[in-house]
Amino acid sequence: MRNRVVAFFNIVHIALVYLAQILMILMVLIIFTNVVLRYVFNSGLMWSEEVALLLAVWFIFIAMSIGVKQDLHINISVLPQKILKPFVLTLLNKIKNIVICLIAVVMLLDGWKLVQFTMTSIMPATKLPAGFLYAILPISAVIIIYESLMDFFNIDTNDEAVDAFLSGNGGFTSVVKGAHRG
Repeated sequence: MRNRVVAFFNIVHIALVYLAQILMILMVLIIFTNVVLRYVFNSGLMWSEEVALLLAVWFIFIAMSIGVKQDLHINISVLPQKILKPFVLTLLNKIKNIVICLIAVVMLLDGWKLVQFTMTSIMPATKLPAGFLYAILPISAVIIIYESLMDFFNIDTNDEAVDAFLSGNGGFTSVVKGAHRG
């Protein structure tokens, strides 16, 4: 069962990496097109800022969940790691994972409320429900909770295979085969 969960979240991670790339490309294309239309043709796309904002919000929260998996968040080291005993480093890492998980739970709960509250509001240019803008919050929170729990319990999530696949050096079957260490 655990291997299936790990494989599922590895597939989700890969999909999010590709989605983040697509969102960034679309954002750049929309903004570039709107700038050209405004300054060259003296006319712009009415919906461009709203869509660019939507893409940016989704990109940011996807990047945040990917950053938790890759341990890319900001760390401040007050003491050099060389002088700390291994059990202290392990304890600090566990505390970090608990804090990340708690923040993600707040994101999940409040993000869900925000989505429900804003689904009745309509964005002016695109006429889409405003809840679409915030729908990524609970999605990202679930992924962050999963990643922080996997790190907290030191469960192998087969990151090497995922990284190899994303860099073009590995196959998809190695990603979905699951974890080896528990």
